[in-house]
Amino acid sequence: MPKILHCADLHLDSPFKSGNAGKSEVRRRELRGTFSSLMMYIKTNGIELVLMAGDLFDSGTVTRDTADFFIGEMAAAAPCRFVISPGNHDPYTPDSVYAKTKFPPNVFVFSDTALTRFSFPELNTDVYGFAFTSGTLDRNPFAGRTPEDSSRINLLCCHADVGNPLSPYCPVSLSDIAGSGFDYCAFGHIHNTDGLKQAGISRYAYSGCLEGRDFGETGYKGALLLEIGKERGLPAVKATGIRFSLRRYEVLTADVSGCCEREQLLSAAKTAVTEARYGSDTLLRLELTGSVSPDLAVRPAELEEALGRVLFYLEVVDRTLPLYQAQALENDPSIRGAFFRELRPRLESGTPEERTLAAQALRVGLTALNGQDIL
Repeated sequence: MPKILHCADLHLDSPFKSGNAGKSEVRRRELRGTFSSLMMYIKTNGIELVLMAGDLFDSGTVTRDTADFFIGEMAAAAPCRFVISPGNHDPYTPDSVYAKTKFPPNVFVFSDTALTRFSFPELNTDVYGFAFTSGTLDRNPFAGRTPEDSSRINLLCCHADVGNPLSPYCPVSLSDIAGSGFDYCAFGHIHNTDGLKQAGISRYAYSGCLEGRDFGETGYKGALLLEIGKERGLPAVKATGIRFSLRRYEVLTADVSGCCEREQLLSAAKTAVTEARYGSDTLLRLELTGSVSPDLAVRPAELEEALGRVLFYLEVVDRTLPLYQAQALENDPSIRGAFFRELRPRLESGTPEERTLAAQALRVGLTALNGQDIL
């Protein structure tokens, strides 16, 4: 039974959207370190075959330094074999790194949208796949196709969008997988993994990415270690998630209802972060919710400064509404009360965008009416 690893969506040279410029540069360097950790794992654990299911680079334009780094790491991991299926971010084009670079003999790259295979007799394994040759691929190249030799371990490695029939990124249906006859389908494109699944007798999975890049990719990331064999012609597949990410993105909601003073707000937010046990490996988006005093000025930058020291990065999003103990303002005969009554319908029944804007307007207006500086 060959030792196989499935990974995808490295996005080397990714700009990293979250964090300040300095933190983003740190994350770019760390992504390379994570890839090196993956290669070290391959070498020290005797991995014989790696399925790399696309978007290994963040774009079709790859710097020479990144290309040399990538190729050098794989060459040093020989005799492990690497099979690459270019995706929509790094398609195989005449000007791509895949076409213009000489890869070591242990690296095998699909170069066409037609389904082809690489055969590894010493592993009793065939790997089928194809390449994106532009930023989109509106059909499934393996639909209606089956492996040539059912006695071998037959694997599919490709970048695809499973369960989305209108996707421009290789739409694949469950019936396509069930009818394929592949023992395992290694997919890339979705950056989160929900484990091993089955359609017909075929197993399939997304490995997820190696490092999250924004708050839409929460949790620790990594690759899938595969154990694949055949028993009486039927596949026996086990997939184990291996963490490689140095850091994680997380989103935490903190209900700070009832806060009237900045010290109360800070204490409630700090308690929420402390109880979640996030540390220096975490990039956190803290979303504040609930009803707070209309006179309380929520200043995310102050909270980020006070709470962010134990985290790698903190971003505070204010979703509170200035409705706590608002009856006093409702009954206020002055212009303060009139201003509040004008905004209250939007605060309570508006769209999320309208509620946010109305909350900001109320806080700014009350600050001005109190004769205070507007920050």
